[in-house]
Amino acid sequence: MPRAKKLILFEPWNMGDALIAAAIALQDPTRLVLACNPRWHPLIRAAAEGLTPPDLLAVDLDYVSRSRTGRWNPGSLAVLSTSTTPVVTIRGDIRDYNAAKKLFPDANLRSTGWLAFTARRSALLDLPFAKGWLPVRNRYRAWANIASVPWQNVEHFYQQKLAVPAPPLITIHIGAQWRSKQYPHVAKLAELLTKTHQVQIVAAPADPLPDGIAETEVRRLIDHPLVDAFRASTHVIVNDSGPMHLAAILRCRTHPIARISPIEEWLPPATIPIEAKDAPKGYRPHPGYMSDAVIEGWPSPEEIVAHLN
Repeated sequence: MPRAKKLILFEPWNMGDALIAAAIALQDPTRLVLACNPRWHPLIRAAAEGLTPPDLLAVDLDYVSRSRTGRWNPGSLAVLSTSTTPVVTIRGDIRDYNAAKKLFPDANLRSTGWLAFTARRSALLDLPFAKGWLPVRNRYRAWANIASVPWQNVEHFYQQKLAVPAPPLITIHIGAQWRSKQYPHVAKLAELLTKTHQVQIVAAPADPLPDGIAETEVRRLIDHPLVDAFRASTHVIVNDSGPMHLAAILRCRTHPIARISPIEEWLPPATIPIEAKDAPKGYRPHPGYMSDAVIEGWPSPEEIVAHLN
């Protein structure tokens, strides 16, 4: 029987993006290869512990950063492969398409997601999605589709939740380098939860802290220590950022709080969000999405506790 031809999933962007593609690559790791930023390789390998990890290729592009300077400059690109192994991407970003063409010059390149990419930037194009007239494309489904991975395999993978650890532990990851994406009421939420549960608050090294949270109250974790903290948790409370996708791929009981961006596009399988009444729909996020403004209108701490109960 002939061996299936390799396929490269090209996802050079942020932690969450890389983990979504990694989740699909894990379904068929002998066929699927993931090309992503090398800073996420240790995290992906830690998340895949006990499973067969896919091969990882290092792609480090200059325009993939928080800075808006040089946002069209990919940097110096050396050819990664001259094989004809096909390459796919779902971002619909012309920069990614051009970078992939330079990195894999002899490969057949397929790109989808052009409509979603433009709708995210145009209120007019987003209107039929925001109104519910057209369905929003979920990124997990998009990767599964372009990689020819049966969706039922992905769903089954995410439904196999970790065993409930003892004693019960709730982990709150404050998430996101953009303060606008952070849940602003972490202090009150932790106060309520500590009445009945053991609680730990986690952040990445560069994450700013919400009001009412002191540095001494937070564990700054990345890579394997963050994976271990999530795996030891009964529940993980996150926002719509990279830690949501990490907790989900680990099959934790993951509770994303959604306010600043439409969650449907990003939601992992077998995950139910705690969504704000005024959370945007469609593709376009809140106008303050890429800012350090504190956005109001999130679900209350009491609503989140009720959701967990």
